[in-house]
Amino acid sequence: MVTARDNILMAYHHQEPLWVPSQTLDQNTCLPSIIPEGPRGFGVTTDIFGISYTLEKGMEGPMVTVGTKRLDDVTEWRKEITFPDPADYRWEEGAARDTANWDRKNKISSVIIVNGMFEQLHAMTGIEDALCDLVAEEEDTYDLLGAIADYRIKEIHLIAKYYKPDKIQFHDDYGSNDRLFMSKPTWQKMIKPHLKRIVDAVHQEGMLYEHHSCGYIAPLIEEFIELGFDALNPLQITNNPYELKKKYGKDLCFVGGFDNQHVLDRQGVTYEERYKEIKYRIELMAPGGSWVAQPAMIDPSISQPLIDVLYEYNKPLWEKAGYIPPEKPDALKRTVYAAANEASAEK
Repeated sequence: MVTARDNILMAYHHQEPLWVPSQTLDQNTCLPSIIPEGPRGFGVTTDIFGISYTLEKGMEGPMVTVGTKRLDDVTEWRKEITFPDPADYRWEEGAARDTANWDRKNKISSVIIVNGMFEQLHAMTGIEDALCDLVAEEEDTYDLLGAIADYRIKEIHLIAKYYKPDKIQFHDDYGSNDRLFMSKPTWQKMIKPHLKRIVDAVHQEGMLYEHHSCGYIAPLIEEFIELGFDALNPLQITNNPYELKKKYGKDLCFVGGFDNQHVLDRQGVTYEERYKEIKYRIELMAPGGSWVAQPAMIDPSISQPLIDVLYEYNKPLWEKAGYIPPEKPDALKRTVYAAANEASAEK
């Protein structure tokens, strides 16, 4: 009998699953709790790279502390930035804790890695300097991005060894709401070669590569396919996700494509409005497969209408496939990001 794990893997392999999969229902997910990056406690703290973060109770995620500039001059990064050896982290302990409740038989498993090269760069320098350095200090910036990629690749191999996930979800944002942060030629020259090494490392370990990139990234879709991405999320509405899926669904699994900006995350939005938007997107995006119904969730309460719609929409598909779903779960109380950040802060 086909399991939920089998079914969602069909989507990730650019096929049409028997019913609509979702990470909320069909995936175990974590951020490795032993990587000493991001907040080290509530309030203002400094991580292993010397970057200051702010995390207050109730926040869904930390922010680089306003005014932080870990690296004033990118040409001096070799003197100023020390990369730790990820092999020194307590991988066995962390993996045992983080995967203790994973259902590997019935769900796929995914480990999230933050930050990617560009995100880590601007966490160190500030966004303005990072964007200027990409064009004004190409050689040194390229080398720093490469060093960040080297560090992440070491983590990838250790995650594969100890967590043994089906998939890596790698974060790196390249766009604002309506345009790329940098020109496409700059991205191709400065980011793409290092990203290729990261994707190859994931595939070398037999894992799927899913890239998380917020904002407008439509001009890079063919680049992503060339690099070998298996999946892309969250495919925000500014990218016209339906048209992208129609054109590229045979080569890339799209995860998301919901209207978070105008509906799901709008202040004062009702359950009914969220339910209507989720149902509309599922009916629009699901046919043809190569798609996973997973909205971006800063607010975990989005999961309730998502679960409700999936159980309603999938009921006849489950019956046809002879699949008996588990009892409908409760809505998420925290996102995986909030849970990981709070766990780090509470150590």
